[in-house]
Amino acid sequence: MHPISRRHVLRAAAGAGAGALLYTGRPAFAAEAVQSHQWIGAGPFSHVYDPSVLGRQRYLNDHTLIRAAGRWHLFSIVGDSAPPGEVPDSASEISFAHASAPDPHGPWTTHPDALTVDPSYHGEQHLWAPHVVEANGTFWMFYAAGGRDGAAINLATSADLFVWTRVPSGPLFRGLVARDPMVLRIGGAWVMYYTELSGPGGRHIVSFRRSDDLVHWSEPGTAYTDETTEATVSVTESPFVVERDGWYYLFIGPRNGYEGTDVLASPDPFHFALDGYAGHVPGHAVEPVTDGQEWFASAAGWFQQGLHLAPLYWRNTPPPWQSADNPVAAPDVDGRLTVFALDAADRSVLRRVQLDPASDTWSAWEPFGGPAGAVPALGRNTNGRLEVFSLAPGGTGLHHRVQRPDGGWHDWEEFGGPAGAAPAVGRGADGRLDVFALSPGGTAIARRRQWSPGSLTWEAWDPGFGGATGGPPVVAANADGRLEVFALSPGGSGIMHRWQESPSGGWSAWHSFGTAAGATPRVSIDGSGRLTVVAMAPSGVASFYRRQAVPSGGWEDWQPLFGWTAVTPVLTPGADGRLEAFALSPGGERLSHRWQVAPGGSWSTEESFGEPGVRLAAAPTAAADATGRIHLFAVTTDGQVRTRVQAQPSGGWRPWTAFGDHPVTPAHSGSPGY
Repeated sequence: MHPISRRHVLRAAAGAGAGALLYTGRPAFAAEAVQSHQWIGAGPFSHVYDPSVLGRQRYLNDHTLIRAAGRWHLFSIVGDSAPPGEVPDSASEISFAHASAPDPHGPWTTHPDALTVDPSYHGEQHLWAPHVVEANGTFWMFYAAGGRDGAAINLATSADLFVWTRVPSGPLFRGLVARDPMVLRIGGAWVMYYTELSGPGGRHIVSFRRSDDLVHWSEPGTAYTDETTEATVSVTESPFVVERDGWYYLFIGPRNGYEGTDVLASPDPFHFALDGYAGHVPGHAVEPVTDGQEWFASAAGWFQQGLHLAPLYWRNTPPPWQSADNPVAAPDVDGRLTVFALDAADRSVLRRVQLDPASDTWSAWEPFGGPAGAVPALGRNTNGRLEVFSLAPGGTGLHHRVQRPDGGWHDWEEFGGPAGAAPAVGRGADGRLDVFALSPGGTAIARRRQWSPGSLTWEAWDPGFGGATGGPPVVAANADGRLEVFALSPGGSGIMHRWQESPSGGWSAWHSFGTAAGATPRVSIDGSGRLTVVAMAPSGVASFYRRQAVPSGGWEDWQPLFGWTAVTPVLTPGADGRLEAFALSPGGERLSHRWQVAPGGSWSTEESFGEPGVRLAAAPTAAADATGRIHLFAVTTDGQVRTRVQAQPSGGWRPWTAFGDHPVTPAHSGSPGY
């Protein structure tokens, strides 16, 4: 849960250090160490239950599932949905929804609310995050309740899952912000994990307590301490621990946006750390459940109108990050805008080409290559030839395909060993392309450069360019041609950057860029020659930007850009050099738009820019065609591509239209997943 009082803005975080370099000189960039834990990812989520009743659109939030007497029972926070782009008031969450089904996929039957707030019971003011276990013929519901005496973990019991009675003794214990309890049997004792602070003004942690009888609980211990401080909203919420083959897996969030959950693995259920990173699930308040044969990830949140379910995968290799841009677009050697996406049916690469910029006519979608693990990345040589860099399924290797001077294409070629994402591609002052690739699991960054501008040959990989990161790197060129690389620190504790100290020359050490963040940043250059970096706050509660004070120079302070954001906003320069910014709200119902009133200047007020009733899976991709008009390409949650185009360069916009009818993958951008 996110109490309203703890929604803080993005703040500067001092002193974040670069991760240790984990590569040892191998030309490929496979991880040296073999992880003994498994890696976790999820397939697509399906909407399996809508709690809306009598015309009231309602949401579920932190929830629990339990199987009893052949049926699955759901208990969850429930509330009235807010208008698109707005946020519900968590203080108004005063009851627990109850539904049951023969199978996690449904059909679900709605029952009367299981519990409603009782102010006479030790001053309850809200009901958050129920968790239910069965022991000794009784069902035990642990939940968070705030009141006049502060945060509390309360208990109610039931014999049939329908009638619940609070224990007469009152709260089990109180804490600073104690909430989101989860109870698990470990050895001969019960263990409760819950969200807490390490102390006033301290760090966000996952606490634990032990019990023999589910009523009397020990003093707290700390299972996990987050690297970020109290200055940001909590990213240790909805903790859930499962055991598998001697390893314990902690699911916590929100990470990589409001609708994201990270997984940490440890052989010790009372000590988890970032070096045990084991995967990511793109859902809010994720609870892993199994029917004894298959595993599922259930998710629910403010912006999703109910319960969602996805297959949960346990693998021996890490899932790759999905591309931040979906689809991806750039001009080709003839100046024709070219769009690449992944086929929804088999994840093969698809291509569409703008045949005539003046009339804005396009080719049909056509096959461009075999299945890929993520939407490809693009580079453009000095002579305009495109290069496409593709991640193999499962991240088993990188491939690339180069455009010929006549507009045709060379065959696909191998480009590198196992990788964790499609690479970032930049062009240096000397015209050579530079590629920056993430290792599997985000353990390091490797770099590779063209032998000469436009060359078909490449230098060997530099496997030690960067240490462990929390996501794929991004790259941009300064006004003087020097490349600058930005990467998210593990766990989102900060943003790091590294730059060329002279055009096409050597590189600086890694330095802190000064802020905790919820996802990989984005960077663009405006008409004044200054770079601007935009970042999403932890949990997605806001987005901020930081720009250079002078071209190729130092940096100004962080400034607010948008409110709640699903992914890092998109930046793109218009024909006159003014940056345009686009932010997608959590849930994908609202697309917001701002623009610089002059190149490098102040920003306009925010306006709604999406289509009513259309839900987007990710922020749009932006690219300019030969006329200078910006084209936006956005993928809906059902895999349809929509486009919106400027009526004239740096001018107004035409309405949204369909961009072909071939379904493409609506993958959650910027997060790992299968």
